Amino acid sequence: MLVPPVYRRWVTCPEPRPQAKLRLFCFHFAGGDASVFRLWARQLPAFMEVCPIELPGRATRRGEPPITRFPELLDKLASMMLPFVKQMPFAFFGHSFGGVTAFELARWLRRSGGPLPVHLFLSASPAMHIRQGPPRPLSHLSDKEFLKEVASRFGTPLEVLYSEDFRLGVLPALRTDALVGESYQYAPEPPLDVPISSFGAWQDTEVSHEEANSWRLQTTGRFQLRMFQGSHLFLSTERPRIYKAMLEDLAPQFQ
Repeated sequence: MLVPPVYRRWVTCPEPRPQAKLRLFCFHFAGGDASVFRLWARQLPAFMEVCPIELPGRATRRGEPPITRFPELLDKLASMMLPFVKQMPFAFFGHSFGGVTAFELARWLRRSGGPLPVHLFLSASPAMHIRQGPPRPLSHLSDKEFLKEVASRFGTPLEVLYSEDFRLGVLPALRTDALVGESYQYAPEPPLDVPISSFGAWQDTEVSHEEANSWRLQTTGRFQLRMFQGSHLFLSTERPRIYKAMLEDLAPQFQ
């Protein structure tokens, strides 16, 4: 994929594959960045071109002002991705709040008359329509209390969160994403005519089995729930099994 410089900041492509039949856009979890999917570009089959999304205020875009409100982020992200979703069939993969972003981006494309993804992969993401209200806000907390709450919700060891590398490299982006999440509001719309695969983890205390399973109500197409071992951030430990599940679920469209 030839990526014009203006887009290289938002839509990355670690390994361009001109002969690909499917473009997989990947959305990272809160506090993450595009490097979360670095190995995916090499390890997934040649028919897939992996395009991780890089948001402002982190990693290679650390010097840019972050966007802290979800509606603004969604509109900007959609406008920057629109040229790429028109070029070939595409799918979305999002982990944690990245899954919510992927889902809302698909609905944005439908409202705008744009092309829809051939598949949505929503990993460690709660179906927001069944949540009674937003999670407790985090953004107002001191760094110490903020990190304690993150450890409690997502199972990340405190020694990792308190490390200097984390505080300098990840904490600013994580605080930005907390603001983004707090500004998100689910609005009812008809189900998408897009197959959905929901990936959950048995030890995830942040997203219940019911919340992962309830994505089935957001599609008129095929739905598949798959449960993995691990806690909320099972993305790296279960990567080979995630690949296998994705390829199985894409098989009806890419035999």
